[in-house]
Amino acid sequence: MSGETCTSCRKSKNLAKCDVCEGIFCKDCVQFLEPGSFSFRKEVPEILTKSRYCGGCFDTHVGPALEAYQEVMVRAKKVFFFFSTQKASIHMLKRAKEKYRVEKCVDRDETILRLGFLAAEQGYNAVFDGDIVYTKVRDNAGYQRTHWSGTAYGALVDGERLEKHLRLYEGAED
Repeated sequence: MSGETCTSCRKSKNLAKCDVCEGIFCKDCVQFLEPGSFSFRKEVPEILTKSRYCGGCFDTHVGPALEAYQEVMVRAKKVFFFFSTQKASIHMLKRAKEKYRVEKCVDRDETILRLGFLAAEQGYNAVFDGDIVYTKVRDNAGYQRTHWSGTAYGALVDGERLEKHLRLYEGAED
């Protein structure tokens, strides 16, 4: 890349190519995307799997996708979660037909959040029939790790009605 300059600022040091448009940019003008930026998505479009973007490609492709991803993550953290062992009668407005499955999570909370993310991504605000399990895995060096996995269905419930019911139920236990 000798003799070339950054398309944006015209510097000629530390040049790199944008992974999308293949334009030449310096390290100050290139925007990097961390590998796990969309880790909760079931399928990540190929254009979001690159690591280096020029400002234009980042604003066009990555920026809106990151914003949408963060919005789904906010909703995922508010998803109601019901385990299969809970015997609560829940009035569902709509129920997912496919069972969600996540595997090799770091801990129980991440497993629940990943299931909630899959539900929120499809427009649901609840997860029911949740089963969370773990397996202990020993590697060649003798270290033991725990891999968490889970399955559940997404559902759309009346959030206000459910919260009111839960408050009444908690008040009855006091």
